[in-house]
Amino acid sequence: MANYIKIKAADVTVTDQTSDVLIGGIVGVFQGIANGTGAANTFVILLEGGVSMLLTTTAKGAEWANQVSSAVTANPGGVMSIVQNSTGVNVTDIVVA
Repeated sequence: MANYIKIKAADVTVTDQTSDVLIGGIVGVFQGIANGTGAANTFVILLEGGVSMLLTTTAKGAEWANQVSSAVTANPGGVMSIVQNSTGVNVTDIVVA
């Protein structure tokens, strides 16, 4: 597994967020919310220590979740993998819990 994934700033339209988003310690990724509810335009990244990140996108939450999963597993032992979305669908909100 890659130690970190990076979501390019060009794919993030969260207010006042102008840098790339670097996320480490990922143990799970899925579309929607853990209890099975949630909009199709959300996905969750579970981190070591029980922390979760709920990310909202303009569309295609499942596609984003799949891209993050692929980035985490595509570079075994690598330091970082980049998650990019070529369809113009952006991350519009990030909530850490």
